[in-house]
Amino acid sequence: MLPVERQNRILKLARTNGTVRTIDLAKDFDVAEETIRRDLDFLSRRGHLKRTHGGAMDNSAPLAELPYSERESRQLDEKTAIAKEAIRLILPGETILIDASSTALQLVSHIPVGLPLRVVSHSIAVMERLSGHESVELVQLGGVYEPRGRRYSGMLTELSLRALRIDRFFFSASGLDPLRGLSEPNSEQARLKRLMIEHATWNCALIDHTKMGGQDDFFFAQLHDVNTVVTDGKARGYAKANFKSVPFDLKFSR
Repeated sequence: MLPVERQNRILKLARTNGTVRTIDLAKDFDVAEETIRRDLDFLSRRGHLKRTHGGAMDNSAPLAELPYSERESRQLDEKTAIAKEAIRLILPGETILIDASSTALQLVSHIPVGLPLRVVSHSIAVMERLSGHESVELVQLGGVYEPRGRRYSGMLTELSLRALRIDRFFFSASGLDPLRGLSEPNSEQARLKRLMIEHATWNCALIDHTKMGGQDDFFFAQLHDVNTVVTDGKARGYAKANFKSVPFDLKFSR
């Protein structure tokens, strides 16, 4: 197979699945991993893919700008595993803040029936997912509605947040860089998440392996702003090499 044919097939896989892994592509095409890395670098330099640890992701549109339903379906197994680990960190009676990420939506999906909580969010999907939980008090942060992300933002959202006490904030990001921290492609969401982190007593980032080492346009938090990072088992290699001494507690899904 010619390199251009292989690269076109890699690009098609990335746009279908959202991400590709070097080790998987090497097996699929029966070539060395170094050959795949060169292919990914080539496609990345031309703006087709965005390199991540161990692979690459589709760069046709930032994840946070994709329709919510499409984001929700990507890395679903990893997000579910992360959610099951993170749910163990929530205590009865707490007020928890949830961002509008698809990973955090999986977290609220696993809140046990009968657990008393107050859940605050600017996400419509979070409110819908928890509407049947009689033990959960829901607080919707209003503002200017963004249909693509099914969320509210703006000055009214920020004013509503400031009026509340928040015990724990659970959120995601499009990238976690070991030097520069957490980032987002959307400036408004980056600004809001920064405020949420400053307002909460305790902060937890839910980051799957495809986001490890990633950088996006707007950084909203440094490593010392986060108390805990929960990720999936596929991130162990990267974490071992890049997070040897960090100011947060690093947890892996089971």
